[in-house]
Amino acid sequence: MIFTTHLKVPGVFLAASILVLGACAPLPPDGSASSALPASTTAQVAAPKPQPTQRRTAQVDSSGAPAAQRIEVGGPSGYRTEVSISPPKQVCDLDAFADGVQYGYAYTWNRLVMEQAREGGKTAGAPQPQFDPSAIRLQDEQYKIVWNGDQRVNACASDGYLIGRIVGTHRAYTDLKSAAS
Repeated sequence: MIFTTHLKVPGVFLAASILVLGACAPLPPDGSASSALPASTTAQVAAPKPQPTQRRTAQVDSSGAPAAQRIEVGGPSGYRTEVSISPPKQVCDLDAFADGVQYGYAYTWNRLVMEQAREGGKTAGAPQPQFDPSAIRLQDEQYKIVWNGDQRVNACASDGYLIGRIVGTHRAYTDLKSAAS
């Protein structure tokens, strides 16, 4: 009796987990899942509307490689800086790349500064300034992958944002490391 009681709790948890994860699973690319839904619930999923802002244009050097982009990081309050980064050749959406750099740089910088503060006296010199946390905007929802059948609708924006986050994270680490030495 005790044995079956103890198995019911994990069993219920497992069943609930399967239901939740099943609801989040992506639809098959052949569209067969839409036929299982009633006609009244079928809706077309549209890509997020771009915000009407001035778009960055790709500057290239004589070799055809993208030239360095000047990207401002930080909000109206807190620490602000400008980083100059050359996007990799595969980046085709410079606005998404810049958004990724801004988030990756500011988030990583603040996290590393807080780690240094927790370590106490191990770092030499004055503590580094921090970016205003309210100005650090995670934009994963805006740049999430949108599928139309088996094609990615927003591949340039999604890839550019993710590459920018990685580049910004790396740059913040190297900048903070060089500032500490």
